[in-house]
Amino acid sequence: MDKIHFVLILISNLLIAVNSYGAVTSVGEINVEGETQGVVPASSTVPLLVTLSIDRSLAEPGEEIKTIEIALPPGFLTRSADFKGITRDGSSIVARAVVSSNQLRVELADVIIDLQNSVYDIRFDCRTPNTVRLEATFRARLRNLQDGPIGEFIRSGQADGKLNNDDFTLQVIPNVPPAPVNGFTAAADADGENDVTLRWQKSTDPDVNGYLIYRDGNREPPINVENASSTTYRDVNVVPGSHTYQIASYKTLQLRSERSAVQTVNVSEDTAAPQPPATFHIVALNEGIELTWTPSVSRDVMQYQLFFGSSPASLSPLVNRDVEASIGTYKFVDVRPLEVGSFVYTIEAIDEAKNRSAPLQEILRILDEPYPNPFTPLSPNEDFNRVIFPARALADALASSTLQGEFMVLIFNIDGMLVKTLTAPLGETELSWDGTDEAGEIVESGVYVYQLQIGESFKTGTVIVAK
Repeated sequence: MDKIHFVLILISNLLIAVNSYGAVTSVGEINVEGETQGVVPASSTVPLLVTLSIDRSLAEPGEEIKTIEIALPPGFLTRSADFKGITRDGSSIVARAVVSSNQLRVELADVIIDLQNSVYDIRFDCRTPNTVRLEATFRARLRNLQDGPIGEFIRSGQADGKLNNDDFTLQVIPNVPPAPVNGFTAAADADGENDVTLRWQKSTDPDVNGYLIYRDGNREPPINVENASSTTYRDVNVVPGSHTYQIASYKTLQLRSERSAVQTVNVSEDTAAPQPPATFHIVALNEGIELTWTPSVSRDVMQYQLFFGSSPASLSPLVNRDVEASIGTYKFVDVRPLEVGSFVYTIEAIDEAKNRSAPLQEILRILDEPYPNPFTPLSPNEDFNRVIFPARALADALASSTLQGEFMVLIFNIDGMLVKTLTAPLGETELSWDGTDEAGEIVESGVYVYQLQIGESFKTGTVIVAK
């Protein structure tokens, strides 16, 4: 090898070692396992979790990840044997831990060379310092095959998708447990629910982060009320029978107060019907009849059941399975073709004891002509204070999807002046007019001409406004 070639190789290796690559971007955070606050007690061993969200979509040569290096703040100590493992997107990957000079180096068995975005979780136990510290900062960085740094130290930010510490700092607080909780009581529900309401006095200790509720002795984990300001908790769907409750406050899950005195409660069978869903709506769309609802306020609802019929007396289950309860707005689409007529949809909430709520009912009218006609804008009855224009009135009772184009209705007075323009959102098959003009004023009683239009096809007719 000639001298010039050797010098070039040496310079190249030095550049790899010192260059701060910028194409790999990352954010990260440190948390105590099972806790949302970045707080640890002094002079104790805590389980830590470092989460890194690493974006390698623009990675360049020399940015292959071989090592993840975590620098511990002064006073924090860990050992290679304290390393609990590393996962990538929830799956374990092979790595070994090397601890030296207050650094935890996680050396991966397989170098990361792909261009994927991934979340890495690194778990290890760590001994905390014996002094109180308002802010102890950890630092993490990636290293390549030549042990050169890949970019600067990873910046702090939400990496795990959870509302918790979201930072690389921890606070060290005195290793002194909080005082026991005062005023703890437990009472069974008096209205037929198999629930227990627990109440207590708020802790005055500013370092308290929440409360732990123990049901029936030493069963772990206890119920964690992660709010230091809480003074009540409702234990829902408790198995009928006799139960005991105790409560403790905590600064961290490792630093708890003594438990309160035992409270004993006798819980009855659940005989209370849940509340129906908060709202229930139906709308005809091109793909079918869309049913949407928002959840019942009852916290023990497990399922919702839908019913369908041509009248309230002829209802039968709409589907052969119930809709599982979850969080948010619910939706079901009835894709069966329906002929012209009036139909009833009903929904009921069902709790864990199979108690059913009162039904919530909506009527769907499949029309081929505007209905009702005449209509009365000032009527308090929603069935008669607006006129509905169905798209199928133009499609000769066929599905509106057979005609292409925007669905709209133009309303004219008897003198031919345009009063109102109605335009349907994409996919909807009905438009309604509440009798107001473009200024929002209710029009005079009389005959009005409508032009129903889909694309280049249209149909005209008359509706009567009767105030």
